[in-house]
Amino acid sequence: MKMSANAQTSAQPSRTAHRLLSTPNGTLFEMLASPEEVGDGICLIRGTVPPAVAVPLHSHSDLEIFYVLEGAMEIFQSKEDTGGWTTVGVGAVAVIPGNVKHALRNTSSLPVTMVVVTTSKLYEFFGEVSKPFDPKRRPAPPTAEEMKTFLGTVARYGYWMASPEENAAIGIRL
Repeated sequence: MKMSANAQTSAQPSRTAHRLLSTPNGTLFEMLASPEEVGDGICLIRGTVPPAVAVPLHSHSDLEIFYVLEGAMEIFQSKEDTGGWTTVGVGAVAVIPGNVKHALRNTSSLPVTMVVVTTSKLYEFFGEVSKPFDPKRRPAPPTAEEMKTFLGTVARYGYWMASPEENAAIGIRL
């Protein structure tokens, strides 16, 4: 990162318009800093997970760092046949190394908002599997065709998704 001793400040910092995306389960992603804006292979995303929503068990080679802004998120990690759920609250950081099976769930009655630092590859994946957020439309379960497309994208990126039985074994019902 380059820093200048002659930094300039402004009451109105310049910002690129952020993309607000929605996944089929209602999770919102606000793309705060793209890999292009950062000038590196990382990005910054704000994610909001609605109450009673889970991100199923999955893995990918991408590192994810979560910083909880509001609420409390339960995160499951499985490392070498051991694993379990951990609750991560406001101000806490959770690090998910690449290739670790993990899941997230919000069991509370309030949304959980987090900042996520991850790779450009996962940034592109989220962009592909999400749709522009429409505040007038409520999330609906994905259609069979949408699931087929989603699973095809997962495979194309080389990511892994657990079966319904594997998710049930850790307490997630799909």
